[in-house]
Amino acid sequence: MGTIRLLWRDADRLPYLYTVQRTAAAYGTEIVLERPEGREYAELLFDGRAEVLAENYWNQQLNRAKGMPLVSIAAAVTTINERLYVRPGVTSLDELRGKRIAVRDARPTNLIDPLWLRRAGLTEFEVVLAPDAEVGRWSPWKRVVEGDCDAAVVTNLFSDAAAEAGLVPLDIGTFGFLGGVVYTTSVELLESRAEDMENLVRAAFDAARLFKEDKQAALDVMTSIPDGLMKAPGASIATPEEREVVYGHLAAELADPPVPMPDAIGNFYDMAVDEYPELAGYNPLQMWDLRIAGRIMDERR
Repeated sequence: MGTIRLLWRDADRLPYLYTVQRTAAAYGTEIVLERPEGREYAELLFDGRAEVLAENYWNQQLNRAKGMPLVSIAAAVTTINERLYVRPGVTSLDELRGKRIAVRDARPTNLIDPLWLRRAGLTEFEVVLAPDAEVGRWSPWKRVVEGDCDAAVVTNLFSDAAAEAGLVPLDIGTFGFLGGVVYTTSVELLESRAEDMENLVRAAFDAARLFKEDKQAALDVMTSIPDGLMKAPGASIATPEEREVVYGHLAAELADPPVPMPDAIGNFYDMAVDEYPELAGYNPLQMWDLRIAGRIMDERR
């Protein structure tokens, strides 16, 4: 059995990643999940400490543009996994024209959310950045409750609290997105570990399908996650009821197949190019190798 050391950062991804670990084992590849120190660790792919990053894509895109030979091979979430929550009485996006909208003050949220709103047709609005230290990591909606804003963008997994506080979701359409887990490795590792990399991508296909079709199996996987790793409000899986909630959100947002549409890749380039001059002249398609995913899609057509 081959082994892939896969690095993860945010604990809310673990129900999915533990499922991938299970589905990869069926192909003979062991996935070892590790959480390293620090926030930037693409370099760990090049010094023998890891084979795959289960990491936000946007900053790896920057590394690739700077010349680091990174390649992405699949993506767990390909449409935006957030919703716009508004104060009661707001029924259309046009009513938010010129209003204040809260978003989390962290990359890439504070870049992608304004782009999504503009693409949805809201051309005039004020972005209010909600620092984690003030409202909590996933709680920009508190600014609406306090009367400081008229709307807030909230991650699906943490949206129940916003609804319980009396806010209302406003449907503004889908948006190509690269969230949660984007599987990124090095060009060299993709070739030298070809069999295990293919097994990982196959496992990603299987994990997405399992979440869609076998609820009990997904819930069972959650019970294998060590206590305490997932404890954030809205993401805790300590009780059966909490596992049901987390399962529901993940099952709805996971992409089947786990392959991005071109607009998702383009959106993540567009959101960052004005902020980071190193992206000028970079084609984001340079970072993607979907040969394995394409073969699997052909097989399962």
